[in-house]
Amino acid sequence: MSVLVGTLQQIGAMNALFIFAVLLVLRLIYRLFVPPKINDGGVPHIPALKTLYWTFKPNPSRLDLCNRVDRPALEKTGLVRTWLWGRWMYKTNNAEYARQLFLKTSVYQKIEMHNLIPYVFRAVAAGGNLMTENGEHFKAHRTIVSPSFRRAWPASTFHSHLSKLESLIRLSSGSIDVLSVCRRATLDILGRIIMGIDFGALDYKDSELLEICWDVVDAGIEPLYLVFPILDKYPVGRRARSFSNLKKFHRFIESTIAVKRKELEEYGKLDDDERSSADLLSLMIEAHEHTKKHGAYDEKGKLLPSMTSEELRNNTIIFFVAGHDATAYSLSHLIMELALNPHVQQQARQRVIGVLGDNPDAFPTDEQLAELADLDMIVKESLRKNSVVSDVRRVLNEPVTLGPYTLPKGTWVMVDLWAMQHNPDYFPEPDKFIPERFSEPSSNADADANNEADTNANAHQHQHPRVPFSWAPFSEGSRKCIGHKFALLTQRVVLALLVHRFTWNLPQDSPFLRKPRTSTSGLISPIDLKIDFTYRHGPPVTAQPIFP
Repeated sequence: MSVLVGTLQQIGAMNALFIFAVLLVLRLIYRLFVPPKINDGGVPHIPALKTLYWTFKPNPSRLDLCNRVDRPALEKTGLVRTWLWGRWMYKTNNAEYARQLFLKTSVYQKIEMHNLIPYVFRAVAAGGNLMTENGEHFKAHRTIVSPSFRRAWPASTFHSHLSKLESLIRLSSGSIDVLSVCRRATLDILGRIIMGIDFGALDYKDSELLEICWDVVDAGIEPLYLVFPILDKYPVGRRARSFSNLKKFHRFIESTIAVKRKELEEYGKLDDDERSSADLLSLMIEAHEHTKKHGAYDEKGKLLPSMTSEELRNNTIIFFVAGHDATAYSLSHLIMELALNPHVQQQARQRVIGVLGDNPDAFPTDEQLAELADLDMIVKESLRKNSVVSDVRRVLNEPVTLGPYTLPKGTWVMVDLWAMQHNPDYFPEPDKFIPERFSEPSSNADADANNEADTNANAHQHQHPRVPFSWAPFSEGSRKCIGHKFALLTQRVVLALLVHRFTWNLPQDSPFLRKPRTSTSGLISPIDLKIDFTYRHGPPVTAQPIFP
């Protein structure tokens, strides 16, 4: 009898678990179909299944998601509700609404993932850091980090790594996997600049550390977990291995910090020459030690919270991972655009040769690199068409009125950078690659201060966007990406080297000749982008394929 009772109890428990699971699934399905009722003035919504279909369909494309789903929905109102990150939130492509989000940081606050959903991979990876904190904690991080970025990076910083990049492209046979090459180049460059470490990725010698780095970077932007973050609460299989690799990566960063800290203790305070060439981690450790002894204060003289050693590690990780990924993806998109637009590629080549000459070993000096600042027009247009960051998200600290709508406190609002930077009201013929849009002025800030809205769109169709904040691949305001100047500089140097040394095009069977194949959420990267490079200064070196 007791056995029978126990069996019935087990069956009952199993039934209860089954019913509970079914109810959870039904609740999720209901939330997908029906957004919760909010008294916001009637903001329209995009059906969640439509977003999910274009996010996970075969041959994905962020441009398809933008043109088929987001832009049509936003065309009339500039504001819609959409389902992302496991919840309903607001999305806009309106530059005026974006201005408010970028500038009113006390109202539009950063979403603190490490506090809200601390189990997700990205929160575990980098916790509280400069990019995720608000208020006094953000200011405390900024006092440590900002001095490290108030410096110039000479052209020589890139020379050895880009020489390796050039050699690898020359030694390759067949089409090159551009993203793989760019990731290796940026890993070595940022490893040196941020931590003073040479990862050896351009030597193409794989190691456990490289595999850990790749896995940590990829796991943080896996679309399935960006759309359904609850899955990170119960990681299995490959996802569980990624969490295990993350622990190893944490230990690697912590040991690197310990070595740097010991070196600073032994050699004392850095002098001006040492500081100008030091890696960012050494500068952050020095600033951290200073604030531990003397405190950190805001602009009003108020004492700020001190940064912990864990937060120092978090900032190192976020600069390394986010900087590496964003730069590699941006370079890949840039190479793709110049393959699709050979006339722009040739114009850039003639410009570079005019400054550097056509010696096969020429590499820009600092003065020559400054003279090539107009290459940034090409870089900026590529960032407009292919923003690596898909959107900028905030949470409302109080109710906000946008046009005829009032959004309640606590809701999430995002600026859809793709929908805004492909908005024909701001960028006529948005699907065309027209670098001249960015001829003058050089920044949104200049446009905001000096230019009124253009009343003759036909006469100035291809000039710099006349609507402030309509171009924001690095965000804007006080929360603008702290590394944006370095990112633009890196792309200018790489672009100058590549057009000087090579010509390139897409293979005849490339799917990119029809439309770009990219990821659709998180950081946007090209998928299986292959490029044929031809060395300009002599016959190519024949060799076995070295790229996967």
